[in-house]
Parts: sequence; C-alpha cells; structure tokens
Amino acid sequence: MKVRPYSKKDFRYVQDICMATSKYVDEDTATNRAMLCSMYCDYYLDNQADYCFVAVDDSDVPVGYVLCVVDLDEYQEKMQEDYLPLVRKINSGEYFRFVAETRVAERYVRGGYTAHMHVNVLEEYQRQGLGSQLVEAVESKLRDMFVEGAYVICGQKNTAARAFYEKMGYEDVDYLVGSVVYGKKFYTED
Repeated sequence: MKVRPYSKKDFRYVQDICMATSKYVDEDTATNRAMLCSMYCDYYLDNQADYCFVAVDDSDVPVGYVLCVVDLDEYQEKMQEDYLPLVRKINSGEYFRFVAETRVAERYVRGGYTAHMHVNVLEEYQRQGLGSQLVEAVESKLRDMFVEGAYVICGQKNTAARAFYEKMGYEDVDYLVGSVVYGKKFYTED
C-alpha cells in the first residue's frame, strides 16, 4: 500500500470512505450520503484537490484519505453558496451544527492554524501506518507552501483518533460540544 496525490478517478472512492467512516455508516441512503459528502469531502475535492492525498491498496483503489483546505475564507464562502443549501434541506440540525463548527474556525486561523483537514481510513486498513503517511504527505505539502499550521476536529469519545493526532504531534487547542480540536504549528515566530 502507498500514499499518492488524489486524482479525479478517486472521487467516488473518497465519498465511499467518507460514508463508511461516519456515524451514518448503517444508514447509507442517498440523502445521508449527499448530506455527509457535501459537508466533509466534495468541497475539498472540487476546489482544493492539490491538498488531498489517498492511501491505496495494491490495486490502486483508495482505502483512506486526507483532505485539506488552505484558504478558509474561500471555503466558508463556497460552502455557504454551493454545498450547505443541500445539507439544510436534508437535515437542518446537521446544517446548524456544521455552520456553528465552521464559524469558530476564525479563532484557529488567528491562532496560526490556517489549514483545516479531515483524515479517514477504512477500519480494516487502520493501524498499518497509512494515517501517519497521509498526514505526513499533506504536512509536507503545507510546509512547502509555507502554511503556518493546521487543525483537525475529532469526536471527544474517539480515543483512537485522539491518540493518533497526539502521536502525530498535534495538541488539543479547543473543545467544542462533543469534539476536540487539535492543532499543529509548522512555522513559529521566534
């Protein structure tokens, strides 16, 4: 298995992984899939694919990914215009929760965590080093672009993910209802 840059042929696989690693895994309906992918993967793939990487099996089929946003202003604007109206129609509760979560992103940007990412690996491929390789790939790209730092949000009860981010050098920088925000600086002012 290896990690490589995302390509358009991976789009549906990334959506499948997004669904398979979500709280809606047992409710894989067209509406839940549309809602979830609108919030957590389609924007990244449509607009900032240069910051997305996939872990692939021996057949070059994605089994994990890291999706990243480096322009949070553009992200928030396009999400409101192009992606979130569908979410609001499908599930207004998820819509309002997601909007509240994205609005607090400004405080992370002010703190130097200017990029945001999502990491997901199918359960049967976890604990094989793929998550670490994915994070290292995107961090290398972010460092090359002189991005100051990145943040990621994970469930407070997801102890495996929390341990993973801490192992990768991320520190808890904030707490949201049911979630922990982890951040890592790549460049600091001396």
